[in-house]
Amino acid sequence: MTTFYVATTGRDTWSGTLAAPNAAGTDGPFATITAAQKAVRQAVERKQPVTVQIRGGRYSLTRPLRFTSLDGGTPEAPVTYEAFPGERPVFTGGQLVTGWHKGDGELWVADISEVKAGEWYFNQLFVKGERRIRARTPNEGYLRIAGTLVPLGDREAARRNPATKQGFRYTPGDLAAWKNPDDVTIFLYHAWTASLQWIKELDEKEHTVRFTAPCGWPVGWWEANQRYHLENYFEALDSPGEWYLDRAEGRLYYWPLPDEDMTKVEVMAPRLQHLVEIVGDAYAGLPVENLTLRGLSFQHADWLHDRNRPADGQAAIHLSAAVVATGARNCLLDDCEIAHVGEYAVILGEGCKNNKIVHCHLHDMGGGGVRVGETNLWPEPERQTDHNVVDNCFLHDGGNVFRAGIGVWIGRSSYNTASHNEICDFNYSGCSVGWSWGYAASSANNNLFEYNHIHDVGKAVLSDLGGIYSLGVSPGTVERFNLVHDCYSYSYGGWGLYTDEGSSDILLENNVVYNTRSGGFHQHYGQRNLIRNNVFAFAMEDNIKSSRSDLPNSLTFEQNLVLTNNGIPLGGRLEKPNFTLRNNLYWDYEGNEPDFYGHTLKEWQALGKDEGSVVADPLCVDPTKYDFRLREGSPALKLGFKPFDISTAGLYGSPEWVDAPKKIVRKPVVIPQAEPQKVADDFEGTAVGQPPAVAKVSGETKGASIRVSDETAASGKHSLKFTDAPGLAYNWQPHMVYSPKQHKGIARLEFSVRREKGAILWQEWRDAASPYRVGPSLRIDKNGELRAGNKVLTTLPLGQWIKLQVTCGLGKDCTGDYQVTVTVPGQAPQTFEKLPLGTAQFRWLDWLGFVSEATETTVFYLDDLKLEVEDRQ
Repeated sequence: MTTFYVATTGRDTWSGTLAAPNAAGTDGPFATITAAQKAVRQAVERKQPVTVQIRGGRYSLTRPLRFTSLDGGTPEAPVTYEAFPGERPVFTGGQLVTGWHKGDGELWVADISEVKAGEWYFNQLFVKGERRIRARTPNEGYLRIAGTLVPLGDREAARRNPATKQGFRYTPGDLAAWKNPDDVTIFLYHAWTASLQWIKELDEKEHTVRFTAPCGWPVGWWEANQRYHLENYFEALDSPGEWYLDRAEGRLYYWPLPDEDMTKVEVMAPRLQHLVEIVGDAYAGLPVENLTLRGLSFQHADWLHDRNRPADGQAAIHLSAAVVATGARNCLLDDCEIAHVGEYAVILGEGCKNNKIVHCHLHDMGGGGVRVGETNLWPEPERQTDHNVVDNCFLHDGGNVFRAGIGVWIGRSSYNTASHNEICDFNYSGCSVGWSWGYAASSANNNLFEYNHIHDVGKAVLSDLGGIYSLGVSPGTVERFNLVHDCYSYSYGGWGLYTDEGSSDILLENNVVYNTRSGGFHQHYGQRNLIRNNVFAFAMEDNIKSSRSDLPNSLTFEQNLVLTNNGIPLGGRLEKPNFTLRNNLYWDYEGNEPDFYGHTLKEWQALGKDEGSVVADPLCVDPTKYDFRLREGSPALKLGFKPFDISTAGLYGSPEWVDAPKKIVRKPVVIPQAEPQKVADDFEGTAVGQPPAVAKVSGETKGASIRVSDETAASGKHSLKFTDAPGLAYNWQPHMVYSPKQHKGIARLEFSVRREKGAILWQEWRDAASPYRVGPSLRIDKNGELRAGNKVLTTLPLGQWIKLQVTCGLGKDCTGDYQVTVTVPGQAPQTFEKLPLGTAQFRWLDWLGFVSEATETTVFYLDDLKLEVEDRQ
């Protein structure tokens, strides 16, 4: 064994064989890793194990620590860079900012000559070891776009149209021609991504902003009034803890927190993007092998991105990392810290095999934690990434800049293990595996996720996420003994275990999942997945679901406990014959009768579903405290449920290490509720030629449109004009939809309609189930016949304003039928009662649609729309 030493008191001209300078000052440790590397390379040639012990203190990096094939070892002679016993060396890619002086108001200022000279610019700032907020608006929450640059119209065509991704219309006052507009950053929140956009053009007259590079999805696609916030302009510097760097002035402005003395406090700004680079070339036979980094702390790395390239994408996959490895074999990152970085913490990229990341603390990341593999799979085995381990690591507080960062991401890579990790406080998924959509040949298989504790992810920031998220065919992949909870999306898709597009041949067993927004388990579509012996509890929506039925999709769901407090154990399309459910236990702790697609369990089983399943109290030890262990005599045992110990999920080791996550203090997550959308519009407050203010419009192509008009009105001066056209992709275009989200009471919809020759109006109520269930459904055909289903109620004249009222009970007030009242000018109102619902199981009004169903150029008008709900409970 050969040992060298590095210390802040060392010199590179010394031998490096002493742990401290000698009394004479003639020998001692090295001062830098660079000098130690030269000595190690010589020692490795002698085939001896070599260790470099690094004394405590801060080591400022002017360039990343770089290890090549010359710096590795062999199984017999490994190379280790480790902390000196009892000490913790810190390698920083940052630079202290000093010379602070009082500025205007509450601001303090530091002049940085290198910034003014164009030699340095940074995107993050850390004060007292904590991330500070770059000046933003609003300080909390979001702004909302006022509209799109171009109408989305045909939504599929909009996805292919670059013009839909280049900017948006804003509300006057939200954006302005601020100083240094090139540096202003727009954070635009989509569904499962949040893109960063820079301003190319701001038109204050038209209230439009255009981007320097497109985002991945059309603006307004996922939400008509899409969220965004703004950062990095001086005018937004209005709160304690905010900062702004003026590159032209070379000045850093900061508003201190109340307890910060700027004459004493430590302020750190990053200079480097990468802190460690392990650079091997496995394909050329030059890997970095048998290299260990142990007990070291790597801090302060920045994020970099070309403002003319898209900064968007699922899992923030476009990012790099503070520690980047390629061609690494049998290397180890042990008991290390990576903190205060701008992108991912670690990437194990091309050709990385048999490496381990163990007992590491990764936190305060601009992006995600660990990325294993790539988005492509190299044809050469030497270049593929596989057989890596992430074990007993604490990964938290990610997505601070790039919201879609993931705790542990495994791409097109196989035979990897993520085990005993604590993963929390990310804005998207906790773990992700696979990177192919659909049933293409497998490129990620035999991956193992076990004994992980994953919680507080999503945080109501992004959507379509999971505690553990998977993509594509994945034979041999197993998810077991994981504890997953508090997965909350912004809108849809806050799931615990989520097998997304094409996820197949995966075993999910012995997991405990609770407190999710959208459900404990969701399969978008996949094949041959086995979900067995899990506990799924307390979803805000349907607990277990599968979505697609228009392509091969199958799973087996058996011997699970499905515990609810809303009476909705199942959703989606699990009633289809290709899904096998059996020997499950269902129970609702609020006393609700579990609803199986509008059926009782007995009725559900009579349809051939859930053979052997029961509705029964599982006799859990204390479900109010999420203790789902079973007491003696539990009926779940008779179904074959096998009790398992979830207490060992998460970190292991010293009490101090295991208890570290308990020290996190987090703000309560405010989960956006599906607020009832107000349906009350006489269109008087909307300018002629504009779409309706609240409803979502679709299908405005080839001359079809839904726009406010002053040509005629039932009252006032405005109405809403539906213009249909020939050659549309679907006969149900154009249409508009409201989202009332009404689930109880007596609902009454009133509206006035005026039809011209050939027009066809279809008005329908639906719930949010998948497939949706239809409530009242009316159609006025081109001959004027008003139909409820197949029943003709009456014939309506052309060219006159006619008033319709539709009344239907919701929730417990739903009687299985509805009532329609029609008022034609000069005639007594006609009322039609006991009209059967479109689907007997309809109970909730989530979707309220008005459709023009003609296939030629036609016109009808709507006015005085109003939905009222009388709550009788």
